[in-house]
Formats: sequence, structure tokens, C-alpha cells
Amino acid sequence: MPGPGAGAYPAQPMQNGMGTAALIMGILQFFCLGVIGSILAIVFGKIGMDKADQGLADNRGVAKAGFVLGIIGVVLFALGLIILLIAGATGNLNSTYEYRVN
Repeated sequence: MPGPGAGAYPAQPMQNGMGTAALIMGILQFFCLGVIGSILAIVFGKIGMDKADQGLADNRGVAKAGFVLGIIGVVLFALGLIILLIAGATGNLNSTYEYRVN
């Protein structure tokens, strides 16, 4: 009589790469990648969470952390862009000063 698991398919290794990549992109966006890192973190995080939901990966928390960091990065980028546009539209980016001597 064969032992337990005999004849069964061998266990597949976990596919944790996307979740790990999401977290790395989510961290690096703040230092050197900018909005590109944010977008990659969101995409990789979503793929990683889907793989975890399918049972193909076991690092759903890592993928979700990268996903959330990506969203935070996109929101901060958008806020910075809005502030920059408002400052430019109101003339607050003008670097010339007028000095009056009395």
C-alpha cells in the first residue's frame, strides 16, 4: 500500500514574486522611482493579491502593503501636481522681486 501523497502531483512552489515586487516598488517610489514606481506597485500588488486569493502565493499581506503604498504615492503625486498648478496660476512661482528704496 502506498504512503500518503503517493501518486499525487508534487506541490507547486509559491509564486510570491509579484507581491514582493509590489512592496519593493512601493518603497522605492519614495526614493528614486516616483510615480512610475507607484503605478508598478499598484499593478504588481493587484496581481500578487489575485495570486494569493487563488492559492498560488502565500504573501497576500506583502502584496497588499505594496498596493497601498502605490496608491499613497499616486495620491501624493496628484496633490503635489495640483498645488504646483495652483501656485503657477496664481503667480506665486514668480521669482522676480521688486525692491523699493525710500
